[in-house]
Amino acid sequence: MSVSIDQREAIRQALAAGQLTVTEPATGYHRPIAAPCPTDGQAAGVWRVVRGPAHAITAVVLRCPSCGTEFTPTLEALFLR
Repeated sequence: MSVSIDQREAIRQALAAGQLTVTEPATGYHRPIAAPCPTDGQAAGVWRVVRGPAHAITAVVLRCPSCGTEFTPTLEALFLR
C-alpha cells in the first residue's frame, strides 16, 4: 500500500499528540492507524502502545485479526484505514 507524504505526516503528528486516529477535516471521520501483517498481509489494528514524554506514542504493537501475529511496524509501514 502506498502512503502519501501528507498521510505519513498526519500519522506522525497524531502519534506525537498521543492519538491513534487521524480526523479527516472534510467529513470529521476518525481514521484509525493500521499496518499490514508481515505474515499474511491483512490490515492489523493497534493492540498496545508505548508512551513517552507528554503522553506521545513512541511505539505501537499491532495484532493481526486473521493469524494473531503481534508485531511492531516502522513508521513507513503505517497507513490510515
